[in-house]
Amino acid sequence: MTSPPGAALGTLLASRVSGSPQTLRRTPPVRRGPNDRLKLCMQQDGSTTVSQDGHQVRIGPGQMALYDTGRPYTLRLEGQWSCVVLAFPRHVLSLPDNVVRQAMRHAHSFDAGPGAVLAGFIAAAMAQRTTIGASAGRLGEAAFHLIAGALRITDPDREEAATDGRRLQVLRYVREHLPEPDLTHDGIAAAHRMAPRSLHRLFEDEPHTVTEYIRLRRLEAVLHDLADPLLSHLSIARIAARWCFTSQAHFTRAFQARYGVPPSAVRPGASTRAA
Repeated sequence: MTSPPGAALGTLLASRVSGSPQTLRRTPPVRRGPNDRLKLCMQQDGSTTVSQDGHQVRIGPGQMALYDTGRPYTLRLEGQWSCVVLAFPRHVLSLPDNVVRQAMRHAHSFDAGPGAVLAGFIAAAMAQRTTIGASAGRLGEAAFHLIAGALRITDPDREEAATDGRRLQVLRYVREHLPEPDLTHDGIAAAHRMAPRSLHRLFEDEPHTVTEYIRLRRLEAVLHDLADPLLSHLSIARIAARWCFTSQAHFTRAFQARYGVPPSAVRPGASTRAA
């Protein structure tokens, strides 16, 4: 299997891989980790069959399939195959877990429609990977929206679709109000005219609670800002405060627990700069 240099767009990693017929199996640890990722395989040549959670999805050229690296899976790669693989944290799609699970059960086209827009965007980003520079994180954010739009879901259950719609409204509200310090579970419930307990039940089967989702998105926003050369004149403490982390000690612990490195390590050319 060969893998030429890929492109890093913030937390999105895009790479092109190719090889001869083979079968790849992964059995990850029982407990999910903070760095478990989703992968989207966009088939260029040959074919791939993705097996996970009792479902098999076969994709040929012009098709793509989504799978979860945090759970066991098997990839059967046939012919002289090649594909573009997008890897990203699960939560960045801002889609309900039920929608993500359903998307994993189907092949999706990138020959036309939203998928073609995504494929063109990724091809351009990979071709310009050495010149993207400080825009990488923002381009990654754009890619996540394109991925979510390209994962077409067919024939959803009406009641389930209504519940997913309410979740999407909440997640959209969180993204739009992320810099506001009073963004809380109870405040979000009130804004959507539901009891706090009802909001909790809406997300009880999702990978993250609403409060956890807020924290993850804020940490990701800080990560993007710290890595942006245009913001290198701002201290780590000031950037963290922009995203509502008022305690420097708490922020540093949360950031290192999430990304495995201290905040100073991600600053361009300033890994030892103090906050």
